[in-house]
Amino acid sequence: MNPSPPSTLPAMVILEDAILCPPSPKERAIAKASALARTLRPHLAPLAAPLLEVTRAASSIFLCGSSKTGALLCATLLFMPRYFAFAISASLLGSLIAKLLHLPAAMRKDGTLLYNVFLSALAVAWITRGSPLAAPAIWGMLAVVTVYTLLLSAALWHWFPLRAGLPPLSVAFVITFGTLLTFFPHWAAGTALLDMGLPDEPALPFVVTAFLRSMGTILFLPNVWAGLAVTLAILVWSRIAMLNAIAGYAGGIIIVKLLEACGLQWLGWFAGHNYLLAGMALGAVYFVPSRSSLALAFVAGAVAALHVAAVQHFLRGSGWEYLPLPYLLTIWSLLCCLRLREKSGSLLPSSGTFETPEAAAASLSLANVRFPHRNETHVLLPTAREVTVTQGFDHKLSHRGEWKHALDFEVHDAADNACPPGCDDDLSRYYTQGLEVRAPGTGEVIRVIDGVADNAPGGCNFASNWGNHLILRLDYGGIVKLAHFMKNGILVKTGQRVGAGDLLGYCGNSGRSPVPHIHLHNQSGTETGAPTAPFCLTNYFTRTDEAVRWNFASVPKVGARIAPATVSTTVLGTLAHFAPGVATYRVCRAGAISHETLTTTLDESGRYVFRCGHESLTAVLGLHALQITHSSLRGHSQLLRLISFAMPTVPFAYQSGMIWEDSVALQSRLHGWALAGVLTPYLGCRTQRVSTRHTLHPTAQRLHLTTTISDAPSHLPHQIEFTLEPIRALTHLIAHFETSDISFTQTEFSPTLPNGDVE
Repeated sequence: MNPSPPSTLPAMVILEDAILCPPSPKERAIAKASALARTLRPHLAPLAAPLLEVTRAASSIFLCGSSKTGALLCATLLFMPRYFAFAISASLLGSLIAKLLHLPAAMRKDGTLLYNVFLSALAVAWITRGSPLAAPAIWGMLAVVTVYTLLLSAALWHWFPLRAGLPPLSVAFVITFGTLLTFFPHWAAGTALLDMGLPDEPALPFVVTAFLRSMGTILFLPNVWAGLAVTLAILVWSRIAMLNAIAGYAGGIIIVKLLEACGLQWLGWFAGHNYLLAGMALGAVYFVPSRSSLALAFVAGAVAALHVAAVQHFLRGSGWEYLPLPYLLTIWSLLCCLRLREKSGSLLPSSGTFETPEAAAASLSLANVRFPHRNETHVLLPTAREVTVTQGFDHKLSHRGEWKHALDFEVHDAADNACPPGCDDDLSRYYTQGLEVRAPGTGEVIRVIDGVADNAPGGCNFASNWGNHLILRLDYGGIVKLAHFMKNGILVKTGQRVGAGDLLGYCGNSGRSPVPHIHLHNQSGTETGAPTAPFCLTNYFTRTDEAVRWNFASVPKVGARIAPATVSTTVLGTLAHFAPGVATYRVCRAGAISHETLTTTLDESGRYVFRCGHESLTAVLGLHALQITHSSLRGHSQLLRLISFAMPTVPFAYQSGMIWEDSVALQSRLHGWALAGVLTPYLGCRTQRVSTRHTLHPTAQRLHLTTTISDAPSHLPHQIEFTLEPIRALTHLIAHFETSDISFTQTEFSPTLPNGDVE
C-alpha cells in the first residue's frame, strides 16, 4: 500500500502569496507593451505578408526558408537594379495572381511556387538587355512569363510528388528560360556579349574565383563580389549547407579535371552552380547532415559534372546546355537510387520541418540518445500485473537466431519463486497459470491456434513449438505473436479487432514451454514461424530496491520486475489543460529582480509552443507523456533553458516514489555564431542525463516536481524544482546552482487565442 501523501498546504500557501503579489509598475508596463504588440500584429501582417513571400521565394532557390537569407539575396540583386526591379515585381504579381486563383496557401508558404517566378524574372531581365524592345513591351513580356511560370509551377508542384515522388525544384524555370532561349536566340547571344557593369573583381586564386562566380551565376550575376554576397547570405542561414556546397563543388571540379585530362573540350568550370547546388541539396537538405551525407554531397557534385558534360554534348548550341538541367538530373537520379536501399544506415532522409540543417542534425543526434528505439515497433506489456522477465533478446535458451527478438514473462513472488515451494509438479499452483493476457496494442487478430494441450511442469511439446498462440497485426505497424496460452484459453477469433489492453485469453503451458509463461515477439511476416523483428516495450514500470522507474520505451533486461503504467487522471488533467496565453515572471537572483515573458501557443498540430523572444520549445502530448521534442535556443532566455532541463518528459502515469530519466542537449563549447553547430553532424552532440520525480502527491490544482542533474557542470544547476498548474502551466521554478539560486515566479497570466492573438 502506498504511504499517505504528505500535506501540500505550506507549499501551496507560499505559491499563492507569490502569485497574488500585486505587479510592479515595470511589470504593468511590460504587460501593456506586450498587449499592444499582439493587438497591432494582425493589422501589420497583411502588409508584411507579400514581402515575406518574396524573401521566401528568393531563399527557396537554395531550398531554405530563411527570410534573412532571402532578404540578403534580394539585396544582392542591387548590383543590377534592373534584376532587382524585375524579380520583386514578378514575385509580387505572382503572389497576387496565386491569391486571386485561390491556390493553396501551402504553395505560397512553401516558396516553390514563387521561386521559379523569381528566377524566370531574372531570366527575362537578362535576355532583354540586348533586345530592341521598348520598355512597355519588355514589362508585358515579364507579365506573360510570370503568369506562365506560375501556372506551370502550380501544376508541377502537384504532379511531381504524387506521380513521380520527386521534388519539382526549378523545372518550371528551366522550361520557361529554355523557351525564351529557343524563341530569342539572337537576344541571348547579344546579351552574352554585353558588359554587365559589375564591380572589378579582386585578384584571387582561380578556384576561389570560379567558386564565387558560380555562386553569383545562380542569380545571373557571374561576378566575384556578387558571389561573395550570395555566399554570405547562405552562411547566415547555415554553415553546414555551405560546407556541403563546397564538398559538392570539389567533387564536380575533380571530374572536370579528369575529363580535361582525357582531352574533352567543354565548359565544366562555368557550370559550377550545378555542383554546389547538388551538394547542398543532397548533403544538407534532403538528408540529415552527417558524415555520410557529406560524402554524398561530394558524390552529387561529381555526378552533376558528368551530367553537365552529357548535356553540353547533346544540346550544344541550343542554349539549353547552360540551364540547371544537370542539377535536376542529379537530384532525381540519386534520390531514386537511394530509395532502393533495404537499410537506411547512417544516411537518413530529412523528416519534419527544421529552420536549418544544423537544427535537423542536432535533433537527430539528440533523438538517438533519448529515443534509441524510436524506429522499432512499440508494444505494451501484455498483462495487467507485475511480472518478471525470464528470457530476453538473444538468450541462451530458445531466443536465438531468427527468433532472437522475443521476451518471456512469468509471475514470481517476493522470493522470486514461480510457484510456492514444494509445488513445482502441480501446474495449477504456478502463479502464471491462468494469468490474464491482454492486447499489447490496437489491431486485428489474423491467426488463432487454440487446441493444444498443456504440458505437465518440466515437459515440452516440440511437435507444436508455439502451442496455443495468436498473431495480431497492429494498426501502427508490427505483427505481434503471443504464445503458450492454455488449451481453449484464447477468447478472440480470427478477424476480430481488439483495443490496447483488451483481454485476449489466459496463459498456460502449451507448446515448447516447461513452465507457464507468456511469450511475446514481433515478427516480419504473418505466417507462423516467421523471423522476429526488433521491438520494445513502452510505458511500463521497473521495480528496483531503491525506487520505481518509469520507462518510456526500452527492452527490459532478464530478471527485471516490470508492471504496466496506468494513466493518472490528475497528472493528465494538468498537462492536457495548459492554456494559450502570455505569462510574466518575476526573476530573482542574488537579490536582483528582473522580469521575463513566456508566451504559450498551439501550432497546427496541437503542440504546445513555449516562446521567449526568438527562442522556443515545442512539447507534444503523446500517448504516454508530455515530451519536449524540438528546441530553438540561442542562450538568451534562461527560463526556456531551465525548462528544457526540468521537464524534457513528464509521464501521465503516477506511482508513489516513481522516477524517470531523460537526456538534454548541452550547448556547444564553440564560441561564435560562425561555428555554432557545424561539428554536431560529424562528432555528435553533448548531452546531459537528468532524473525527475514528483516531490509531492499530484493534486488537481498543481504538480510539484524536482529534476536532479547528476554531475552537473558548474554552469548548470544541480537541482530544479518547479510547479505546473492547469491553464497557467509553469507557475514557479527555482534552480539551485553551486553558488546561488535563481527563481521564476509567475505574476500575471493573460489568456489568448491558440495562435497567440488577442480575442
